[in-house]
Amino acid sequence: MKLKTTLIALFSYAFLFSQSFLEVQLPTPDKLSPLFIGSIIKSTIHYGAAPPNYNGKVIIFNHGYIDLNQGQFLFDNSFYEDTYNEGYQAVFVATTRGEGIWVNGKLLAESIDIVTDKYNVPQVYLVGHSNGGKASEAAMFQYGKKDKVTKAFALGTPFWGTYLADISQMPWLNWAWRLTGLNEGARTSTTYYCRDVVRPLLDNHPNNEPEKFVVLGASGFYKGSTLAAAAFLVTGGILFPIQGANDGVAPYSSTLRPGAEFVFEKNDSRAIFDHLDVGLGQFSWPYIKSYIENRAQKSNAILTKSNALSKIESDYYIIHSENEYDKIVLDKNSKYAVAEVLHQNPKATFSIFDANKNSKTFKSHTTQNHRTLISVIDDNLQLKSDSKFAAFIKQDNGIKMSFQQEKTENHLKLKVAVYSSKKDVKLPKDIAVRGILVKTAELDGSLTQNITQVIHFDQKNNLYYYDTKDLEDGVYSLFLNSESKGNFRRSIISGFTIGNIDKDIGVEENKNSITPEKDKVQIVPNSIKNEAYLLINAKLLTNNLNLEIYDITGKLVKNWNQKTGSTTQYDISKHIQSLNPGIYLLKVNNLKTLKFVKNN
Repeated sequence: MKLKTTLIALFSYAFLFSQSFLEVQLPTPDKLSPLFIGSIIKSTIHYGAAPPNYNGKVIIFNHGYIDLNQGQFLFDNSFYEDTYNEGYQAVFVATTRGEGIWVNGKLLAESIDIVTDKYNVPQVYLVGHSNGGKASEAAMFQYGKKDKVTKAFALGTPFWGTYLADISQMPWLNWAWRLTGLNEGARTSTTYYCRDVVRPLLDNHPNNEPEKFVVLGASGFYKGSTLAAAAFLVTGGILFPIQGANDGVAPYSSTLRPGAEFVFEKNDSRAIFDHLDVGLGQFSWPYIKSYIENRAQKSNAILTKSNALSKIESDYYIIHSENEYDKIVLDKNSKYAVAEVLHQNPKATFSIFDANKNSKTFKSHTTQNHRTLISVIDDNLQLKSDSKFAAFIKQDNGIKMSFQQEKTENHLKLKVAVYSSKKDVKLPKDIAVRGILVKTAELDGSLTQNITQVIHFDQKNNLYYYDTKDLEDGVYSLFLNSESKGNFRRSIISGFTIGNIDKDIGVEENKNSITPEKDKVQIVPNSIKNEAYLLINAKLLTNNLNLEIYDITGKLVKNWNQKTGSTTQYDISKHIQSLNPGIYLLKVNNLKTLKFVKNN
């Protein structure tokens, strides 16, 4: 009878008067079943039960992902029980999963109005885990709710973005982001979007009150109590050489909101836990409570310019599982290479073949699920697996590539340098720098049609430049490669933004959808084995079409002129059949660049 009563209470939804939210009344913590399943589609406000010793203070918890919000009151998270027992009214707000900071911030702002009216309080406390902390600052400053917030606590929030989100914006690598379970909403969590759009806008916002923020940033990606610890161990290992100490998703340096109070210093012994643990009450509530009750001590953590991530370096190149043309090639002055492989299947197996397709012996070491290290001493090898993978091929000859941005009065220039840290290594003269550029979003974070193009950098005084003056406003992902045939190759995944970041971003409803348009140029099918056809709008036809095929590093592998006539469909099968399996780009004049996959 007790179980039946509990289940009835759990599924008795109170439909109130919110246009955007489903509102649900929770039972007391002791009656909350671990089998509870709330809404995973609609934004929801879960109201905690009124504590018998109510102290007049209301805390709104926000994760930032609609189907993970329940993790703040279920699954052995003590937040609900702790706040209830100590007299705080808890409210758990789920915004959206993949809409990003501005949409989630607007929804959170709406929920603040709903909650303050419901409990007749002038202010609330906000506790935001991960992207929930970013939604908090958008709600407070961009959407004007700062006067209704006493303090905002940010738990593992990547205010400066995370390199994992940068990786996710590459269409052929976005599976890597899913290893964390946080596979959407990454567009507004990239290092470049946060650096170039979010931070300048909110840190200089007239409503900004940074002293209201208290930051809890963790450093222990390698130590977690959750089921996801293995995934954070892998992703944290990827972040470590690029962004330093991290919790598996958020680098410690990224959690430092300018002007905020920082509870933990980097590698603080009190914060050696992963990204999910920092969102659990048993880890974070004692610190939150101490700040609410004004008993906290100030931290000595200092925000440095390193958070700007203005320069990215690489001593590796990246190969991808779908591309048989991607080979492990030793640099001219390297005797060996180490492949650090991130793979989709946790227990992937690997084989290596030489140019004659003979199997080669190799040493591998699986450090943990989803990550394997492979030592290579031979040249021109193909790596195969029973899983999707991305391999970061690192070598020891000291050659590095760096990527920076140079802002002029009117536009942005991308700057690349190639250099060696070893004095006895001389750089070749025939270095080519190129990239695959994908427009992934508008400045407000809304989706675009992922327009792709191949770009080439011009050399000037031993540096390489690309001028973005002809690009339209928006957010761009960049897969950057430098190469000297027979000497070396290097890769960087990054991106940048174009446009005026001072406009009222996110004030209007984020459309976040793509208006369907009939493609003027298409390749069919998109996954090609033997036959392929180019479809082109008759209005775009010229006497001849210049067609170019590039691999995903931007290297030109084939080009030809296609004679045209009265038809709008052209058989290009013979030009594609000879390609090795992998991902390619087909450029049609200057009309469009189309991505396709060549299969066996």
